[in-house]
Amino acid sequence: MSSDERLLYDCQSPSVSPLERSILESIDRNRIWESVETLSSLTRVSGTAEERKAAAHIETVLEKHGVDHTRYEPELYLSTPVTATVSSADGSVLFSSAKTVAFSSDDTASGEVLRLHADDEGDSVESLLNHSLHIDDVDVAGKVVVAESLIPIAEIRRLAARGAAAFIAIHPHNDEPHEGIISPVWGGAPTHDERDKIPEIVVANISASDGERLDTLLDDDESFSLTVSTSVETGWNQCPLIEATIQGGQDNDEFVILHGHYDSWHVGATDNATGDASLLESAIVLTEHAEQLSRSVRICWWPGHSTGRYAGSTWYVDKFGHEINRNCVAHVNVDSPGVADAVEFLSRVKWMTAAEPVAVGAIADVTGKQTRTRRPSRAGDYSFNNIGVAGISLQSSIEQSVRDERDYHLVGGSGGHADAWHLSTDTIDKADPAVLERDTKVYTIATYRLAASTHCPLDYRLTIKEHRQTLDSLASGAENLGLTSDFDRVAEAYRVLAHTVDRLYECDDHSFENLRPLARLLTRINYATDGPFEQDPAVGRPPLPTLAPVSNPPHTDDDKRFLAQGVRRSCNKIVYEIRSVCSQLERIYATHE
Repeated sequence: MSSDERLLYDCQSPSVSPLERSILESIDRNRIWESVETLSSLTRVSGTAEERKAAAHIETVLEKHGVDHTRYEPELYLSTPVTATVSSADGSVLFSSAKTVAFSSDDTASGEVLRLHADDEGDSVESLLNHSLHIDDVDVAGKVVVAESLIPIAEIRRLAARGAAAFIAIHPHNDEPHEGIISPVWGGAPTHDERDKIPEIVVANISASDGERLDTLLDDDESFSLTVSTSVETGWNQCPLIEATIQGGQDNDEFVILHGHYDSWHVGATDNATGDASLLESAIVLTEHAEQLSRSVRICWWPGHSTGRYAGSTWYVDKFGHEINRNCVAHVNVDSPGVADAVEFLSRVKWMTAAEPVAVGAIADVTGKQTRTRRPSRAGDYSFNNIGVAGISLQSSIEQSVRDERDYHLVGGSGGHADAWHLSTDTIDKADPAVLERDTKVYTIATYRLAASTHCPLDYRLTIKEHRQTLDSLASGAENLGLTSDFDRVAEAYRVLAHTVDRLYECDDHSFENLRPLARLLTRINYATDGPFEQDPAVGRPPLPTLAPVSNPPHTDDDKRFLAQGVRRSCNKIVYEIRSVCSQLERIYATHE
């Protein structure tokens, strides 16, 4: 199916400089699509021979076009689902659609069915990750818990901790449940003292139609029991990780990371063969224009995204963390571009606020399309949050009206294509070469602008404004907990910081080197609670997450006091860190007076 190309652009021609126009004209639709065809013929599950064939194709294309690159072979902790069966008490297999998930226990469990109902699906990936099953006052011990849901990570861990025998998720897709992963451990492999964070519970997914059959059985027998058996291969695997390097024309250690995962569920045409082909084209074109870059560009193809909870990008951050901390200006995540009928940039784009001018500008200038800033969820390969690197994702989407007409449910990728994302039906017919060419142009121009700018391309004044608005929204909750004076100190620290940063941006040298301490601090305190060289778990993080609990305090007086104690310490830490950054920025500003 080919998208109407007239719908892909809202402008007659791109609003770009002559040099950027030459970049756009260098992008070759046929060359991109050839790689999509190759990669979409391979079942690229991490740790398998076909993933290695995909890596070999990426290397072959890079070598053909003279792009410098390196192949790493990290050991990653992966969990590959194999089979699942759901049987009745007499041993009869009930549901043909049953699948298990990555990091489910490799085991058999039996018990009486406890039927629960999850929250509505919401309107974001965060809502998929944070469904509530409302189990606070429910005895789940020894039960096979069943609920409509996709990937309720936190709730599955709670079920395991409270002794549930198994969990069966009823997916909204009628024919086939989506593939998934239940561990909240970012990067797959926990540290030795955090191994218990991987839930020990048998998990199976079934389709919506099989869920209806199960409800019919429960209507006939409220004490109905089930046996759930799963086969899951969990362990260490060596996987190729490809990194291309486009060296900037100036003597500058700074770099931008352009990246995406090349492993997949099944053949994964839109998630993420299209993204991998787009990355290859960006590597070729940016290499041809390397002399115009002020910074280098590292382009990475990650393994272990699907079965290792972003294991490849996590390994890279662990390996090169200090280089990233010193010199990485931003990262751009390319996942699920080029989906057929993905004509808008409103519902699935996401970037950190400082990157708004680059992201909005690239979309508007290349396509003429409107867009809006959306907060990145704790998902995708945003493995750089704890270090404090701003991230951008420019994923186009099928319009909501079209999705409604097709009765699509919410999914985490594939441009909103519910018949593609994490399914065996994510085949090449779900992608479109014209859409992919356009999306590649958007990603390439955004990356070029990040790498070519002589000043800091990110506007952290916008981030400070965002933080101050979040503080204002938390003020009433802080007052109820007796924390008004603590929040006032944080607000005053931000006021001084805003004044200092405004002056620095007005001088000629608002370089990233000078702004780096500010950039790292603002990103970390808005997206992470753990340390800069750690990884927060794959669960939702609200804005200013260490202060956000004041908006939803516990019920008892003792618990409120305990909460206030922790938030007060977070206030002290934030004030200290902001004041330290202000002192550094003041010294830099003084050299320009």
